[in-house]
Amino acid sequence: MWGLALVMLGLLLVGCASTEEQQDTALYERTSRFVGTLPCEDCRVIRADLTLIRDTDDGSPEQYVLQQTHVDAVGGDFTSTIWGDWQLSSNGEYEFYRFDGTPGPLILRVEHDGKRLGWAGGQTLPKDDSSYELVRAEPLH
Repeated sequence: MWGLALVMLGLLLVGCASTEEQQDTALYERTSRFVGTLPCEDCRVIRADLTLIRDTDDGSPEQYVLQQTHVDAVGGDFTSTIWGDWQLSSNGEYEFYRFDGTPGPLILRVEHDGKRLGWAGGQTLPKDDSSYELVRAEPLH
């Protein structure tokens, strides 16, 4: 009888430990993905697929991968992939993501719902065109 009680107690403790570990690692998603459109200087629009990679311990930015398709570009549509580091900043009202490695700074504003990234400027394009945004999507595995 004592043996059964000890086994049950051991299983209970193992179950609690794994639940706590799962909760700790679930605090920050390792990857998040956004898809949508961005403005383009030499084409009609850029279809963008952005994956953000974060540190799972503290949520800090690590890397990004941006696949972009230039639609109706001179010579036809073409796709390129850019990757690099990104930073998170805030102006008190909004958070902004800034991406290095693009042909000029790419800055996206995190909308209040957290499910959309609005274009906040960069390169030489108009700074406030709200029709360009990326929407949260399921990460690719």
